Amino acid sequence: MTLSVVIATYRRAESLQRTLLTICSQSLRPTEVIVVDQSPAEGRAAVLKAIDDAIQVGLNVRLITSEIPSSTLARNLGLGSATGDWIVFSDDDVDWPENVVGDLMTKVSASPDLVMIAARDMRAPSGGRPIWRRAFAAFFLTNTFMPLKSGKVLACMQARYPQPIVGDMETEWAMGYWFAVDRRFVQEHGLIFDEKMTRYAQAEDMLFSHQLFKAAQASGRRCVVSERIAVAHLVSQEWREPTAFSDLCSVWNRVYIASVLRPGAGFWLSVAAMGWAMCHQVAVRILGGRGWTRYVWAHFIALAKLPAIRAGDFADLYRRHESPLS
Repeated sequence: MTLSVVIATYRRAESLQRTLLTICSQSLRPTEVIVVDQSPAEGRAAVLKAIDDAIQVGLNVRLITSEIPSSTLARNLGLGSATGDWIVFSDDDVDWPENVVGDLMTKVSASPDLVMIAARDMRAPSGGRPIWRRAFAAFFLTNTFMPLKSGKVLACMQARYPQPIVGDMETEWAMGYWFAVDRRFVQEHGLIFDEKMTRYAQAEDMLFSHQLFKAAQASGRRCVVSERIAVAHLVSQEWREPTAFSDLCSVWNRVYIASVLRPGAGFWLSVAAMGWAMCHQVAVRILGGRGWTRYVWAHFIALAKLPAIRAGDFADLYRRHESPLS
C-alpha cells in the first residue's frame, strides 16, 4: 500500500516546518508528501526552506504553488496530483506521532471495507461531557443528550465526534485537521472539495467527508474515527483567518452546505435549526468572554443574501465584509 499526504498551507512556514519534521520522524514514512502553497510571493522563500529541510533528511516532498488562497482549491490540486492508494489530508499545524503512518497502514490492511479514517485529536478532551452540558447543548440542537456512539452531522449543520472515542467508531464526517481516504474510491465517485467555499471557515471539509460517507454507505463500505489513529492539532496562531470574518464565513458555509445536503423542506428545517443553535453559541461565547454580535449578524446577513449563498456565490459578501488580513 502506498500513501500520499496532502498539506495545504498559507502564510505558515514555521508551522509547516514543524509538521514536516514530525512526518520525517515517522517509523514508516509516506510515499510522498504534496505541499500546496498559496502564500504571497514574499512568504514563499520560507516555505521552500521548510520543504528543503525535509527533503535533506530523506522525505519525498513535492511542491505545488497556487496564486489563489483557497483551502478547497488547494486540496483539490493535491488530490489530483496524488498517486498513493490512500491519501491523508493534514493541516499544516499538526504533530504526527512517530507510529501514526504505520498504524494507519495496519488498520487499512486489516479492514479492506474502510474508505475513510479520521484521526482523534490527542489535545481534545477525552472524557464524556457533564450531564448539564449535554442537556444544554441538546436543547439547542448542537449536540445530543445521550453520548454519541458515532460521528454525526446534526440538523444545524454542525458536526460532532463521540466523547470519548473508543476503538473504531463509525462516523458521518471527518474533521479537516487529519483524515485519510481511499483514493480510488474517491475518484470512482467523482468526489472533490467544493471550490465555491474558498475560506478557512470550519465547514468545507465536513461537506467533502459527509459526501464520501454517503457514497460509502451506498456501497456497503465504512468510515470511522479511530482512537488508535491520533495526532496533535496545535491550532497554530502563526496566521489565522481574522476571527470576525471567520465567524461570518462559518455561518454562510453551513447555509450553503445545507442547500447541498438537505434539499426541499429539509433545507428550511436546517435553517431553523441553525437559528436556534445560534442561541447556544451566543451563550457559550458570552460565558467565555468572547465576542458574539458579529456571529449573530452573520445569520441576519445569511437571511438577507439567502439566494446568493444557496448558489455558493460568496464574492460580493467577501468584498463587503472581509476585514484586512493580518
